[in-house]
Amino acid sequence: MRAFRENGDELQAEELNSEQLEALSNQIRQQIVTGLAEKPMYPAQAARKYGLSKQRAHYHFKKLERSGLISKTGQTEKSGGKADIYSPAAQLYYYDTGADGNEAVMPDIDEDVQSFLGTLVEGRRIDGVVVAGSADQHGPDQVRARDGHLTAEITAKLGNYGRFQSRSVALDTEVSRDGSYEQNIFILGGVLTNTVAKKFNEQFPAKFTGKEFPYREISTPENTYTEPNIGVITKTENPENPEKTVFMAAGVRNRGTEAATRAFHDLEEIAPELVEKHYLIVRGLDNDGDGRIDGYEVVE
Repeated sequence: MRAFRENGDELQAEELNSEQLEALSNQIRQQIVTGLAEKPMYPAQAARKYGLSKQRAHYHFKKLERSGLISKTGQTEKSGGKADIYSPAAQLYYYDTGADGNEAVMPDIDEDVQSFLGTLVEGRRIDGVVVAGSADQHGPDQVRARDGHLTAEITAKLGNYGRFQSRSVALDTEVSRDGSYEQNIFILGGVLTNTVAKKFNEQFPAKFTGKEFPYREISTPENTYTEPNIGVITKTENPENPEKTVFMAAGVRNRGTEAATRAFHDLEEIAPELVEKHYLIVRGLDNDGDGRIDGYEVVE
């Protein structure tokens, strides 16, 4: 993940891999990705916009989704059923030719931020992976994650402190399949949609305590929260490898995960409390009344 500036705005860009380059070799798929960046759509909408059959549109969407170029970000009611809405998985994509550029100087890392991140960031190297829940049905409850797009915000923030030494993002299903738990892990999403969160949940000082599906309850040593817009940022020593750390940004529901992600963006401000307690509870706010989380307040 890299940051680029355009018209004064900072945009986060993901490097294209070989599978993504192959997916974008088709002009229609290029148009779909560009169109989704302007406005999220479901396949039938794209079919009408680009003059495709619904079957052909679904084919292109699946090709783009499998390559990781787009992801499901919501659903809408349509013709008595539900249609998945898609958006690009990153703000920008780029292809690195390997040419040398000018040396960039990163700002100093705040002392509390470094203390909280610990072994995840050492010497401007990010040694770990951000783990998102799979958008396919999976896990004991056979659910689909809908917050994968937020990984771009987490990796972008971490990218201010160093460079990922390997792959920056993985799905919970991949980590489970590979058994790669003995590393620094930043979990995005809660125990319902992220099986890695479920594996480490009991280790966190602030954790999910709902005992039955859909587990919509977060508890701390002081309080229990069930509001859908409540989110948590927390960390613990990795029980699989005491030299590594596991972090989690999650919510009672999607709105809570969005709130936790927004709070993590302000890590310099909230780091002192995270260093002290190893957790922070936030409540997401809809300040402009459009139904979306655009702010947060610290509640514990």
